[in-house]
This record gives sequence, structure tokens and C-alpha cells, in this order.
Amino acid sequence: MDGILIDATLEGLAAEGAIQSLLPIRTGQIQPSSLDLRLGARLWQLQCSFLPGAQGIERKLGRLATATHRLDRHEPIVLHRGGVYLAEIEEVLELPEGIWGRGNPKSSTGRLDVFVRLLTEQGYAFDTVPEGYRGRLFLEITPQSFHVAVRRGDCLGQLRLARGRPGVGADELRERQQSDPLCIWSDGSPAPVDDNHPPSVLLSVDLESTEGPVGYIARRHLPPVDLARRNLPVEKYWVPLPPAGEEGHVLEPEQFYIFATRERLRIPPDLCAELVAFDATKGELRTHYAGFIDSGFGWSTDGVQGAKLVLEIRTHDVPFLLEHGQPLFRVEFMRNEDRPRSLYGELGSNYQGQALKLAKQFG
Repeated sequence: MDGILIDATLEGLAAEGAIQSLLPIRTGQIQPSSLDLRLGARLWQLQCSFLPGAQGIERKLGRLATATHRLDRHEPIVLHRGGVYLAEIEEVLELPEGIWGRGNPKSSTGRLDVFVRLLTEQGYAFDTVPEGYRGRLFLEITPQSFHVAVRRGDCLGQLRLARGRPGVGADELRERQQSDPLCIWSDGSPAPVDDNHPPSVLLSVDLESTEGPVGYIARRHLPPVDLARRNLPVEKYWVPLPPAGEEGHVLEPEQFYIFATRERLRIPPDLCAELVAFDATKGELRTHYAGFIDSGFGWSTDGVQGAKLVLEIRTHDVPFLLEHGQPLFRVEFMRNEDRPRSLYGELGSNYQGQALKLAKQFG
């Protein structure tokens, strides 16, 4: 049936050789409705970003790569802020006909302001795996606020596989919002449905939290963030932003900010979700990096009011006034092919039940 492939199916594809790798897939790499992708052995520093097209990855690398590195599982390599890199992915695909995929950064990757995009060998679009694709995968990596230290096996991106058209239509989405809301305001009422394609739920930014900062702005010119580290000092890398009141916060050009939504999401077992690409008519900024939201995020049967989404925002060209409740974001819901064996909250994730929260590397 049409739908996003769940954990049991992903495990079956790995067992059948449709998802291959030299190293066995690790425990926890398969999520309820997505697969974490590991960095492989080779990494290239590039002159610029590119799409492979008909020439393919290897020929383009011959023109655009300025250095080649071998990634090690123990000794990290530092990727410098502002640099453009391409990494080979450990996993290789031999997809059956009818199965296609999309790539996205992992949550921690986006919260570190590391811009990553998935590429296929002759792809004409980022983050797009065509139906029945057979070949290698690559990840373009661009750290933008911090230098980052990476190793072979680190997971910076995710892959979601699907059959057919799994999107939830506007009528069904509206009915779900009334009967058992997927997205709720702080007072418990359902958030409105946006009928634009794809049908989605509107999200807005929270600048009036009473529980501490409403956001953070990234500092620059600091030691690298090692992706394997934990409990890095928040104050060394981030400046907290106080509640904004009626004046809002003016976002400075080419700065990176972390905020949270006013709304809370509850993703039931039969669905997953994805943040919709930002509408440029809303302002000169990018509003999120990580887009996949797995089944079970913020969901339980005991009346829990869900979890907020953390929003990564980078402004472009001109200062931008951000005000409390400003609707800048949309989330699309998709149908799973079946109920996943495990749900997001059962996997020991760093972000289940979250409010405003930095990447897991920070204390």
C-alpha cells in the first residue's frame, strides 16, 4: 500500500540487500519511519556546491574537489565553517521498483547550523532519491556557524523511503485536528489547517516563554564542536535571548538562531510528518534545516500535550523583525504503510517531550 516505509520494512530491505553497507547497520540506526545515514570512508573538500546531473559525481569531483581525505572511526577530521564538503555515505541502495526516497538532516545536525543535503550519483535535485534507485549516496556538508569534527560512522543525515503518495489530504487532516488533534495551541485547542499544497498545519514562533530564554543566537570563532562530545558549555557557544514582549526580536543578517514553536505536535503511530520548505514570500530567511518527524514524537495515550518543534532560523541580506506568534512554518503529515514496531519516544531520544532545546552536544 502507499505510505512511508516503517522500521520492520527497512530491516527487511537491509536483509534482502536493497540497503547495503560494508559495515552492518547499527542498533538504533533504523528509526520508526526513517534510516540514519552514516559517513563513509571518503571525504572531499569542494570549490563549490554542485548537482551531479548526467556527468555524475566522479567527473564533477575531478573538476571541483580541492582535497581528498580518508575518514577514520576514531580520529576526527575538522570541517571548517564556510567550507563545502562532500562525504561518501556508508549505505548503498538497490531499491525495488516503486520505492523512492527523500533525504533530510538529523535534528542535531540542523541545531548546529550544519547545512547538509543528500545526493545520488547522477541526481538533478538535492534530497531526492528516484524510484528504484540503484547506486551510492553522498552528503554535501556545509558548517555555517561552528567548525565541526566528524568521524567515519557519524550520522548527519536521514533517509525516508516510501511507496506511492503517502500525504494526508486536507479533509482527513481537518477531521483529525477536530477529533484527536495532531497539533495543538498552548491552550489545547487544535491549530488551523492550511489548504495550500501540500495540505499542512500552520506553526508559529514562541517569544513569550516564562521558563527561561525564548531562543539562542550562535557565537562564532570558537573551537570545533566534536559531534561525539556531550555536555559542552552552552554559554561558550550560545547567547540566550530573553522574552521579546510586543517589540519582538530583530534578527541580524547571516546570523543563526534557535527558537521553538508555540504549538505542540502529537504524531500518532500511523503517521509521520515533515516540515514544509519555507515560503520565501514570508521573509528573507531560512526557517529550518531538519525536517523529518518520526511516528510517536510527542505522542502518548496518557493525555500528554505533545512536544514543541525546535526551529533553526538563518536570516539573509537584511535584518528581519520576528514577533511572537508569527506564522512562518508549516508541517505536512504522511501516512505510514503500517504501525512501526517502535515509536520515537521509546527509543531514548534526546528530544522527546522537548520545549526549547539545543543540540545534544550541549549540557
